[in-house]
Amino acid sequence: MTRIAIPTFRMKVSPVFDSCTRVLLVDIEKDREVDRKEFYLDALSLNERLTILHKSGVDVVICSGISEVMEKMVVGKKIELIGNITGEIESVLKAYMTGEIGPGFHASSNHKGTHI
Repeated sequence: MTRIAIPTFRMKVSPVFDSCTRVLLVDIEKDREVDRKEFYLDALSLNERLTILHKSGVDVVICSGISEVMEKMVVGKKIELIGNITGEIESVLKAYMTGEIGPGFHASSNHKGTHI
């Protein structure tokens, strides 16, 4: 099983991971979603955010923008980081499960993605 964390804002990938207020955790097994839950991160420091992700068993963070400091912290915890991703959450998840996702990926509501 792989646990993915995606910072969210209005059903899309949040523009900046460091300042997002919500993170969606999705469990993927054999290329299908088996569970999801949402965490609220209001007023938490970068260290507190990372502690929650690490203790929650996150394997992969999919995000748009991320500071260099937070990127180093995530990678330092051996969490895979897929950055520069934009678009609607459901389309991003589908792209991850089908192996279509990569840096610069933009997902739209029709589940078609483009690399920018």
